[in-house]
Amino acid sequence: MYSKELKNGFVIKEVSQQELWSALDTHFNEAFSNRTDAKPTWQIDDVSKEKIAGRQQSMVRYHLRFLVYSADNEVVGWHFGYSTDAETYYMQNSAVLLKYRNQGVYAEILTAALEVVGNQGFQVVTSTHHPNNAAVLIPKLKKGFVISSMLLHERFRLLVELKYFFSSERRRAFDKQMGLEFNP
Repeated sequence: MYSKELKNGFVIKEVSQQELWSALDTHFNEAFSNRTDAKPTWQIDDVSKEKIAGRQQSMVRYHLRFLVYSADNEVVGWHFGYSTDAETYYMQNSAVLLKYRNQGVYAEILTAALEVVGNQGFQVVTSTHHPNNAAVLIPKLKKGFVISSMLLHERFRLLVELKYFFSSERRRAFDKQMGLEFNP
């Protein structure tokens, strides 16, 4: 499993699903305390909930889960995501707790995630974000992600989709299809 010492005494480690969920139970609301969530107002019947849960458990997907720890073994942040198809990895959620922000931790999480999924042979990495989330958008754009679309989600509202291409040829093909010939 992946493990790496980062600057400022932080450590990033690949963890099990149980370890990740335990950390999220404790820290998720703190990391996203500024978020306004449109709570679902619709009901999902119990039979559908059971079928959805069954599909979630039975899907054979690649998963990556990181927790970042401080020198005193406190959770600092995390990342988790999964494959959406054989060549695409979706960065579902990443966060750094407030007191650890602006120390380069998110950039380190991003670098580690790209390193691991690149070594797994993925060709494209996708993610979605609120368009005013500069703390995430700027590091991703600097890393070579591009804005690929905008989405209107019924719960999370307006989102920007980003893509990262491991192949510069594939990136150029994407840019050309967008009507923008660009050589990164």
